[in-house]
Amino acid sequence: MRFLLNVSVPGPRHADEIRPATGTRMNLFRGHEGHRRSFIKAVSWRTVGTIDTFIISFFVTGKVSLAGSIAAVEVVTKIMIYYLHERVWAVVPWGQR
Repeated sequence: MRFLLNVSVPGPRHADEIRPATGTRMNLFRGHEGHRRSFIKAVSWRTVGTIDTFIISFFVTGKVSLAGSIAAVEVVTKIMIYYLHERVWAVVPWGQR
């Protein structure tokens, strides 16, 4: 993970700024994909994931209302987590052509 942190250069000035091994500055929330695309991908993936969570929760609890509550809570938190995950991967050069 040398590209994420290079101890030979001064640290980042902002919390979302990282310095790859080349010494150039990169903003954690910028990359090859736009914010809107990352957000839409997060929402579409979370829709599939929430349906899955609802079905599993229903089989485990046997109650539609409880399964719905579980699915409602996790949909909000996981959209935010996935969005941040996408933004981090947008600046990782590994595997990009």
